[in-house]
Amino acid sequence: MNKKNKRINNLLSLLQESPDLSVKALSEILNVSDMTIRRDLKYLKENNLFYRNHGIALPPHSNSSVTNIEKEYTLHTERTKFLDQKQRIGHFAATLIEPNDTLILDAGTTIAEMAKYIPEDITLNITCYNYYTLAQLFDKKLINITLAGGVLHRNDQMFESSYGNELIQSQRASKFFMAASGVHETLGLTCAHNYEVLTKRAAMKSSLTSILLVDSSKFSLIRTAYVSQLNEVDTIITDDGITKEWKEIIQNLGIALYVV
Repeated sequence: MNKKNKRINNLLSLLQESPDLSVKALSEILNVSDMTIRRDLKYLKENNLFYRNHGIALPPHSNSSVTNIEKEYTLHTERTKFLDQKQRIGHFAATLIEPNDTLILDAGTTIAEMAKYIPEDITLNITCYNYYTLAQLFDKKLINITLAGGVLHRNDQMFESSYGNELIQSQRASKFFMAASGVHETLGLTCAHNYEVLTKRAAMKSSLTSILLVDSSKFSLIRTAYVSQLNEVDTIITDDGITKEWKEIIQNLGIALYVV
């Protein structure tokens, strides 16, 4: 799949989830110019994939070439899926933390599992934006916590806002422990909701190292909101369910891989 087709697929997926996204928001999420978005929207319209009428609307039978897309996500349902693997990943990830580290913790159930294993006897500075993760950190007295607040999205307990993202952008962290709902060789890292994207990107840009915590069920899965290309992360921690093919893909990209 070439670069344009990949972008068109990502754009159509975004519109399918949030048809009222503005050109400016779409350009920020996909990291292209407003002009490029307008050209792509025109292409979709000419191919009868959507039409604009005081916003964006999708025809009831429009199809995307993106496959294997899951649409529903709630923290309650995700918390119990592959729990053993998430606990192993979280436990190992916590061993990568060093005293006086400055960390950013993403939203996500695997990140919350990791937060449980962070030692109570080392001093850390942690920025987070998830209520469930915050609860795991609250009683660890040596951790200085910064909450990047905003609107609380109850389905995944994530706080999100433009000023929260600005706070993250104003900081610098040694490590960003991030989550993804889908990992694809060509379509990159994806998540379940568009509102996650700008926060994740802000954290990636503000951190020296981006460490992806993802259980093996997420490989080859595509969710609707595009975050980044796979090679934009430095390290991946996953479980022993990962396939040989995926190990080779990750290693060929020069990404450090830990299998637990």
